[in-house]
Amino acid sequence: MIDDGVKSERMNELILDDNLLDEATEWFVLMRADDISSPRSADFVSWISQSPRHQAAYAQIGGFWDGLSVLEAKNVAHKAREASNNNFVPHWSPRLIAASIAFLVISIAGFNYGGILLMDSHSTRIGELADIILEDGSHLVMNTNTKIRIDLQDDKRIVYLESGEVFFEVAKDKNRPFYVETTGGLVRVLGTKFNIRQKGNASDVTVLEGSVGVVDYGQMRDNLVTISLDATLVPGEKFTLGNDDLANIAVAADRAAALAWRDRKLIYNGETFAALVADINRYYEAEIRIGDPALNDIEVVAILKMGDRAATLKALETTFNITARPISRDLIYLYPNK
Repeated sequence: MIDDGVKSERMNELILDDNLLDEATEWFVLMRADDISSPRSADFVSWISQSPRHQAAYAQIGGFWDGLSVLEAKNVAHKAREASNNNFVPHWSPRLIAASIAFLVISIAGFNYGGILLMDSHSTRIGELADIILEDGSHLVMNTNTKIRIDLQDDKRIVYLESGEVFFEVAKDKNRPFYVETTGGLVRVLGTKFNIRQKGNASDVTVLEGSVGVVDYGQMRDNLVTISLDATLVPGEKFTLGNDDLANIAVAADRAAALAWRDRKLIYNGETFAALVADINRYYEAEIRIGDPALNDIEVVAILKMGDRAATLKALETTFNITARPISRDLIYLYPNK
């Protein structure tokens, strides 16, 4: 059993204050120099070996920090202390230092640093939107409850869409094609604007600008040259990946509706009321259910502004002549007014 003192120590090791992050920043800059003296290397080894908090701070400043475990950090400190106890101070080059830290976090978020390839993970909470600018200049906007992993390599750029919805504005680079692997298939572009939304085991790909190649049930492979596209989409077209009930063809898409979420709006032109409710549930913690099946297939033509939950429910009640009945804090039923 771990005593309270050790538990407290382990918890404190993960608390990084501004002063420590400032120190880590100074070391990060110093250790990126082309020529590092032996005394500076020895001083750095001494500093980073003092505490797992120092290693965590340095990793965070270097862009690696996303959950480095205390145990792994202690392994580095232990090895450094062993070298010190043997009166031997190793000369650590910037590449070796970066590689040693990257080795600890190779399964966590990171970058291509010190010759080791890492991935950068991003996520949004329910109701949250987020903007991301990649190092190549590409712009990503993440919708509510979305998770992605980013893998930028010398010859290609890859985003793994694990869940949710993302708008992509990809910077053109003919030497580094851009791929998105998502539920249901693979998307390939050179530079364009498009939107991908996951729906269960399938994903809708809508093109706003440029062209996009899609591969149903496609996945990333080492040799990507032989990929055979199922379709090439042009602006105003949509393709659904991973849905065997639909033909593998591009269909016309409403570009304004596909991107309305960026302005916190939902646009419908003939979709069902059930689809609208499913969309709304992506943005709020409490679940909304249809209490009367008669509402499911009502065709909806509307623009719904997503505000707070109370305002959204009020808009539904007014627009569709229904009543929202809270069952609990986390569950609301919708019924038609008789």
